[in-house]
Amino acid sequence: MSRSDKFFKREKTRRGLSTTSIVGIVVAIVIIVIGAVAAITLLSHKPSQQSATSTSPSQVSQQSATSTSPSQVSQQSATSTSPSQVITITYFDDLSPSEANITQKIIIPQFEKTHPNIKINYVDESAGDIVKSVEELVMSGNVGPVIIGEDNLVIGELLNGHYLMNLTPYLNQIIQNVSLISSMQSLVQYEQKVYHGIYFIPLRANIPLVWYNASLFKQLGLSSPPENWSQLLQYAKIIYNKTGIKPIMFQGGGADSTYTELYQWMVQAGGNPFLFNDSGDILAFEYLYNLSQYFNPDYVHGYWGSYKGLIDGSYYIIDYQWPYIYSVMASEGVNMSNIGFYPGPTGPVNNDHLVGGDVLVIPKGATHINALIEFAKFLLSPQVQREFIIYLSWPAVNQQAYQNLPGNISSLYKAEEEALQNSFFREPVPWITVWGQIADNVFNQIIVNHAPYSQIPQILSQANKEMYQYLLQNYNATVAQEYEEGVFGPLYG
Repeated sequence: MSRSDKFFKREKTRRGLSTTSIVGIVVAIVIIVIGAVAAITLLSHKPSQQSATSTSPSQVSQQSATSTSPSQVSQQSATSTSPSQVITITYFDDLSPSEANITQKIIIPQFEKTHPNIKINYVDESAGDIVKSVEELVMSGNVGPVIIGEDNLVIGELLNGHYLMNLTPYLNQIIQNVSLISSMQSLVQYEQKVYHGIYFIPLRANIPLVWYNASLFKQLGLSSPPENWSQLLQYAKIIYNKTGIKPIMFQGGGADSTYTELYQWMVQAGGNPFLFNDSGDILAFEYLYNLSQYFNPDYVHGYWGSYKGLIDGSYYIIDYQWPYIYSVMASEGVNMSNIGFYPGPTGPVNNDHLVGGDVLVIPKGATHINALIEFAKFLLSPQVQREFIIYLSWPAVNQQAYQNLPGNISSLYKAEEEALQNSFFREPVPWITVWGQIADNVFNQIIVNHAPYSQIPQILSQANKEMYQYLLQNYNATVAQEYEEGVFGPLYG
């Protein structure tokens, strides 16, 4: 279920880039907007070559983290509950180099300042490696005080392997002062219903938006962005006829980028993407087939980092892209008044949006739960969540974090907040990577290679059979049958 190394390398590069850009903007925000505020608390995202070494509690807060094996982590974690002794929490996360730098040098020291008997040992690993480390720790029977920020796409592996602690007894303590966005609250309720317990809590949210060249729209008399799929197709035709440029950038480069986008399109058409071939899924691919005549030729390389064509005029609409590109473009001197963004056009059935981001979990067998709860509360606090937004372009899961944002980003996060009101997760099934590979293949057949339109239902039915056979062979007949009955699908709550 782990992502490919190629994708991780690309994704970490973009996240590092986005945060580096944001740090530059932070200086201006601090001087102009925040002024005399002395303490800045923030949280971030992934050092590729940094990880945590075994250190004494007094050294942890003074040095950046380097690599530690899971067995070393459990050995260095304090086990004493005496108030006079220091507890060392090991915190795993998957962050870009600049994000991790902020976490280690600014965020963590602030927590340690208000909790002098707790030290944080930061361990940076890729999402897939975190899974392996947690499995090793739990199997060793010597977990210690460990807490994890993990990609919601990957959490299914740990959940399926029964490596996570049931947080139900501690939920009220953790979120007692947290105003979770309604869709995030629904996610927690869903867990209780389906898993009969709370095993992960939303930590960082992320929803891609549709971006467009507002100047061109105004020039062509298009007063507002497309409200629905029909209007999107109409606008694409108008722009192409008047400019000669195919205006839409789609994330068609494969891997997580493509199948994440496809998942949302199918849901908005009323489909269950995991099944591939229900009526909504077929409708979505038929629509994309027609829309693809207006895809920019470079869409076959589109991924979670495509935005430059919006600036140089290579294309005029990005179908969906993460909010971090706002600060990247601003840092490059782009006049952002020329760039429009919004949650996107409404599909035939709904305008629901797929949530990316990370969740907070604790491994089964972890110790010093009270200390872990304190750190979890800190990460979910309005102060830290607000700085996810300001400095790292991570939409918050705490509603209070959106209050009184700096003017230069307030409109961006109003769009994010709007999208979060009608949002869903992909159910964290452990076989989602296999599903994604099949989905990418379907996209190539139907859109890239332009199979005959009449063959779309047949291609999707074949994909359904392929997924069913995989589950039958690698899991069991029960899981395969549940799949066929639509048990697995978009997670609303």
